[in-house]
Amino acid sequence: MNIARADIDALNAMLTVKVEKADYETGVEATLRDYRRKAQIPGFRPGMVPMGVIKKMYQKSITADEVFKKVSEGISQYIKDNQLHVLGEPLPNKDTQSIDFDTQTDFEFTYDVALAPAVQLNISKQITVPYYTVSVTDDEVQQRINAYRRYYGKMVPLEKIEKNALVRVDLTQHKENAHSVKAALLSLMVIPEAEQETLLGLAVGNTVEVNVRKLLTNDADCAAFLSVTKERLATIDPVFTLTIGEITSVELAEISQSFFDDLYGKDVVTSEEAFADRVKSELHSEAAGKSERRFAADVRSTLMERASLKLPEAFLKRWLLLTSDGKMTEDEVEKDFPSLADSLRWQLITEHILKQENIEVTEDDLLTVAKQTVLQRLTMYYGTNNISEDRLTEFARAMLNRSEERDSLAKHAAQHQVIAYIRGAVTVEQKEVSHEQLKGMLAEA
Repeated sequence: MNIARADIDALNAMLTVKVEKADYETGVEATLRDYRRKAQIPGFRPGMVPMGVIKKMYQKSITADEVFKKVSEGISQYIKDNQLHVLGEPLPNKDTQSIDFDTQTDFEFTYDVALAPAVQLNISKQITVPYYTVSVTDDEVQQRINAYRRYYGKMVPLEKIEKNALVRVDLTQHKENAHSVKAALLSLMVIPEAEQETLLGLAVGNTVEVNVRKLLTNDADCAAFLSVTKERLATIDPVFTLTIGEITSVELAEISQSFFDDLYGKDVVTSEEAFADRVKSELHSEAAGKSERRFAADVRSTLMERASLKLPEAFLKRWLLLTSDGKMTEDEVEKDFPSLADSLRWQLITEHILKQENIEVTEDDLLTVAKQTVLQRLTMYYGTNNISEDRLTEFARAMLNRSEERDSLAKHAAQHQVIAYIRGAVTVEQKEVSHEQLKGMLAEA
């Protein structure tokens, strides 16, 4: 078998693969013998089917399989031997002539190959990247304390709707194709203040006409409230008659030693001052995580702009379309390509730095990233990342024992290592912002 390379430009090449009968006939003969040994054909004893019959039935398909297998193996070996850094996978050239396995014994295939651009980066103190820090205010500490007290509080009945009340309501419509909901739970805390006035002071059994899209401006929240899908939500008239059912409110837990013990464990916190300090530390830790994510995003955009990597876009779009198995259309590929291309550019930069600086990911690095992931999930789903170190380590190790999660965490760990290297190599400019400002920056990243 002979493979020849022809460069189209710096990012695209063609591989022409010539396959002769001698390259594949041994494999074809071995497979035919195996088929003959296993064949069960009426009129013949097992293993005694004439080879001519086997060839007539299977030789064409076996030859095709063996030829394509040799081509695939040959291209892979060629790429490895010549140390080609390719993007995606080689694709058959559109102008490749059709193959006739009935008449041909020698074959020629042409494949398009995308070559990765060379990464050239001079990372030094001349590069400045901002790092945004957040100062935790007393109001934010008090808000978190109240959130904990609400979580450990108890439900108490109310005669009338007050601010922060939880209300069970029935929703009805008197029209054709009406929609109704029974005993839906509505929290005044998520309703815009101007709309709360419609409900404040109402008692059990009272009715009022409301526009649910004004009460709940988030589509997902509104759909859940009406027990419909987000798609169905758009078809529903938002005006309902709302009937007040049960009215309750959360009575905040008393600040006491038992409250501290429930929250952090026995005698971990023993005073209100220590409690406030602990909460402030939690908020600092959460803000630091957000600051790190924004810093990583700024590092990424800064280095990608400096590297200015050009990609073989036409090939990559074609490769994405073919490998999506019909899940993506050409329009979807065009729409998603900019973000996919940026991800690929950053991957190339990361691989370049890891190799150039001989950076390796250790088991300790993996464990650290796994712990951070556990804490992030606890905060996301439960509103707190309070957990003992032993339990945190137990959860982290369990994640690392799952192969898919381990692979994902390994990629994250490599990213962390690269960011850590860059942090020490560039000039980091400290800037102080509010929580809301940092939140907005993360949304933009």
